[in-house]
Amino acid sequence: MSPKTFITLKVTSYILKNKTLIILICIIGVSAFSYGILKDNNLIFIIGLLLVFIGYLLIRRKIKESIQNNP
Repeated sequence: MSPKTFITLKVTSYILKNKTLIILICIIGVSAFSYGILKDNNLIFIIGLLLVFIGYLLIRRKIKESIQNNP
């Protein structure tokens, strides 16, 4: 396993285990999304939309793992 792959796996596992980082991603995403709409900035709007979607996927994965571990 290359060092770059190892670092990527380590960061990914940290993000999935740390709720604060997931919440921060969602808050930044919602803020960017809102700013993009209010100021007519398409790039910021799309970045915010992507961050909200990534936050949603992380939360969804965490809920699925929780359900599978606690039947």
